[in-house]
Amino acid sequence: MFKKLDQLLSGTLFILTGLPGSGKSHLAASARRSGTIWILDTEGASQSLLGKPGIHPDIQAVQTLSLKQLLDAMREILRMGKPGDTVILDSISKVINAMRQHAQQRAGGDTDRKTALAYDEHASINRNMQSIYTGLTELKHAGFHIIMIGHLAKKYQASGSALTDVGLRVLADENINYEADAILLVERTGQRRSITPIIKPPRQRHLQLAQEYPASLATLFPDQVPLDNDKRVVTEPLGRPPQTAADEQEVEAVAPANVTTFPATESRTRPNTPKTPEEAEQRFFARWGQVMGGTNWSVVQKFLGYRSPRPTTIEEWIDLAAEVRDHNARASVA
Repeated sequence: MFKKLDQLLSGTLFILTGLPGSGKSHLAASARRSGTIWILDTEGASQSLLGKPGIHPDIQAVQTLSLKQLLDAMREILRMGKPGDTVILDSISKVINAMRQHAQQRAGGDTDRKTALAYDEHASINRNMQSIYTGLTELKHAGFHIIMIGHLAKKYQASGSALTDVGLRVLADENINYEADAILLVERTGQRRSITPIIKPPRQRHLQLAQEYPASLATLFPDQVPLDNDKRVVTEPLGRPPQTAADEQEVEAVAPANVTTFPATESRTRPNTPKTPEEAEQRFFARWGQVMGGTNWSVVQKFLGYRSPRPTTIEEWIDLAAEVRDHNARASVA
C-alpha cells in the first residue's frame, strides 16, 4: 500500500480561464509527443478543433451535460487510458450553471426569474460537484493530466446595500480551485497570446505567480512538447532578454561529450533505427545509463521524477530517450 515519495504516481490539474476566443481549448488540445487526449465536452465545442493547426492527432470526445454520463466517461477513461494521457473538461463553468439551473427548477422557479435555493438544493449541488471532483482526483492520482476550462465572471463585494465590482473570478467550484496545481489566465492581444498564473501560487517549479509566459504547451508541460518542436523549450517569463546564439549553443552542448544523442524524429527513417524493442532498450541504456546513474528501470523513474510503465515498443524507447535528453539538458542549464 505505502510507497516511497519518488515512486508515487500523480498527474497534474490545471484550470485555464480567459475571455472567449483567447485560445483556451486550442491550447489544451495542443499536440503532444504521445498519448491520448480525452475531452469531456459540455459545450459542444470540441468539433471546432477539427482542421486547426497544432492539434493533437489522437482525441477522443464525449458530448454531454448529464452528471451520470460525465462520471461514466471518467471511469471509462480510467479503464481505457494510460498514465500521461490528458483529460480536458470543457467547461467546468457549464457544469456548475447546469446544476444550478436544475436545482432552481426543482425549487419551483422559472429559469428566467430569480428563485432562492433551499438548503436541500445547495446540498445537492455540492454532492454532485464532489462526485465530479472525486472522479477528476482519481484520474490525477492515476497519472493523468487534467485540464479544466473555466469561464471568467464578475466578482462583486457587498458595500452597504449595494454591490461593488471588484474584478474577475473563475466560475468554478471553490474546492476545485483550491486543489488545482495552477489557475492560469489565457490572454490574446492580436497574434500574441500569453499565460499568467493567477489567484494562487502554482505548484509547478517552472511557473511563478503573476508572471506572464508564452501561451504554449511548453509552458504547461515542458516534457510533452512534440519531438519536431523540442529544440528549445521556452518556460521563461515573457519580457526577459532573448537568448543569444551562444546561449542556444550552450543548450545544445549540455549532453556529455562521450554520449551520442539518441535519434529523435529523423531516426524513424534512418537505416540505424533499432530493429526490435530489445535493441532499442539496449541502445538506450548504453547511451544514457551513465547520465542517469544506472541501467535499470527504477533508475530511469528516479531520474525523471515520476513512475511510469516500462516502454514496450521501439517508438516508446525513442520517445523516452528524447525525454531523458531534455531532462538532462534542463538540469544542466539550471
